[in-house]
Amino acid sequence: MAKPQDLFFEARFLDSYAGSIISDPATAIVELVANGWDAYATKVQITWPDPKTGRQFAVQDDGKGMSLEEFQFIWRAMSYDRVARSGNTSQPPPDLVGLPRPVFGRNGKGRFASFCFSSEYLVSSWRDGAKFTCLVKRTPTNPLVIDVVEHIKSGAKGHGTEIKGVGEISQIGLDEAAARDIIGGRFLADPQFQVYLNDRLISFSDISRQSLLTTQMHIPGAGNITIHHIDTRKADKTTKQHGIAWWVQRRAVGDFGWRGSDVERVLDGRTSEAKRFTFIVEADFLNDSNAVKADWSGFDENNPTWKLVQPQVQQRIRELIEDTNRSAREGKRSSVFDRVGSSLNALPPLSKDRVASFVNEVVDNCPNFGEQEIIQLTTILTKLEKSQSLYGLLEALHSQTPDDYDALNEILRNWTIGLAKIVLDEIQTRLRLIDELKQKLDIPGVDEVHELQPLFNKGLWMFGAEFESIEFTSNQGMTKVIQTIFGDKNGRGSRNRPDFVVRDDSSIGLYARSSYDEQSNENGIAHLVIVDLKTTDLALGSKEKEQVWKYVKELRNKGYLSATTKVDAFILGDRIEPGEAEPRTEGDCVKIAPMLYDTILRRAEKRLLNLYSKVKDAPFLEDQRDAMESFLGEVEVRQAGLLDEVVR
Repeated sequence: MAKPQDLFFEARFLDSYAGSIISDPATAIVELVANGWDAYATKVQITWPDPKTGRQFAVQDDGKGMSLEEFQFIWRAMSYDRVARSGNTSQPPPDLVGLPRPVFGRNGKGRFASFCFSSEYLVSSWRDGAKFTCLVKRTPTNPLVIDVVEHIKSGAKGHGTEIKGVGEISQIGLDEAAARDIIGGRFLADPQFQVYLNDRLISFSDISRQSLLTTQMHIPGAGNITIHHIDTRKADKTTKQHGIAWWVQRRAVGDFGWRGSDVERVLDGRTSEAKRFTFIVEADFLNDSNAVKADWSGFDENNPTWKLVQPQVQQRIRELIEDTNRSAREGKRSSVFDRVGSSLNALPPLSKDRVASFVNEVVDNCPNFGEQEIIQLTTILTKLEKSQSLYGLLEALHSQTPDDYDALNEILRNWTIGLAKIVLDEIQTRLRLIDELKQKLDIPGVDEVHELQPLFNKGLWMFGAEFESIEFTSNQGMTKVIQTIFGDKNGRGSRNRPDFVVRDDSSIGLYARSSYDEQSNENGIAHLVIVDLKTTDLALGSKEKEQVWKYVKELRNKGYLSATTKVDAFILGDRIEPGEAEPRTEGDCVKIAPMLYDTILRRAEKRLLNLYSKVKDAPFLEDQRDAMESFLGEVEVRQAGLLDEVVR
């Protein structure tokens, strides 16, 4: 019995599992600061790494800290569920008074963020008199290796956590100024939570001018208000650290976010703007108006000053959002027209107006559409305007299911549209042929010349792969056939059977493939195929085989075929006489085979990998059947007796 194998990891497991947390420094630093927020820290100190000077990355907070047991469990647990184990809020440490904080982290992946800055790092944490230090690293087969470096069980003061790089310093491509901008855009909403980078407090002044707008407003009967509008310019995954924060005398009132009437009057928390924008409202006069609750958990909803101020501030914030979006829209609109303007100007006036109107509508009403997406859509519409079918393609796409869209996407990844059309056109032609042949053969005594022979003009592939590329002619006199196939204008065939001679019970088609000499010059016929189509309800036997042999001998006598020319003759009907199913051979080169129409149909379906049975309800086949039924149906007569009266 085989020995059970231990679970193992490929070297790229952690990169795949943690994703941008360990590959993108902007994401990584936000995750590490958020860890301090979730630990109810009031101060986070960051040392930014510098490979040139050898300065290692470090982040330290004065949060609640962890015991060694808690650390080992949290750091080792894959798919750790922070909310299920500790709730969605964080309580302050025993020596600090404050309201519960909504937590930032959910799945514990933020613990891997330090690998973005260093190949190895030390984690130290202290609380309840105990302190530990562990070394965290990874190997090609183990995504997380933890070694205990120090464990002091008593005597440690305070509480907090420090993470410090000790391995190879990563080249991260994010400088200190950019880091201050990113952190400031997300962690300034609560003045009691301070973040220092290289010993300097991050403040509003660290946020770039493109991301920060400060405006003043006066509310008569209340006082002056300052609103700081922070736009991270890139939507985060959630609304955590975004929304409206109220400050009174540099102290946060309640929780910040998109709450209650904010969603109704300002912004839907599900939009991308809700994951980008933070508004910090400073209104010190609300304390003098007794609008703040005693525990600072929120405002007194019945306070007259608060009832006056809140809706006006919400309206002003809504205006700021609209102004920001308007500016962004105009910038996006200009960029799109700069990119597609030349193609647009090449269109006729009406077409140009339609496409330009589309761009304006999308920019104004679809804020989630990025510039590149609008450019791609506009390019598609410009090409549709130039095409003969115009917007027929969109109508066809409209009727498809989501699964069909996935299938189309997969096709276009592997095929060009032109190449796919060539293949699909050929398949459609062959499926149509099978379907029409099936229908016509159900009609007793069908006129084979007018109904069957045209189908076999395009159907030689049904007899086998070797007949795919044969040049053929049909429904012409033998003279024309000889001129086309054999290149002899003076040749004469038997008047008894010129090619495609229409008789009461049959018609014949001849299909030839040329032979060539060593200099690639055509020098005769290498292979001749004779297709003798018999009407339905006529049995095939020796008489029919002998008749075809007479045609071969006459063509040899006239010099059109040599003794070595290969001849395959197929006599098709819907019945074969008993004992006559075997082919007749004449020498090594001539083979005359009777065959049922049903047999050739089955061969055709197999050559198409039985596609007919899978797509027999396709629209192009349904349309063909409707046309056939209309052709065979009787003409409706609404006044049958009127003609009789006239005749009388």
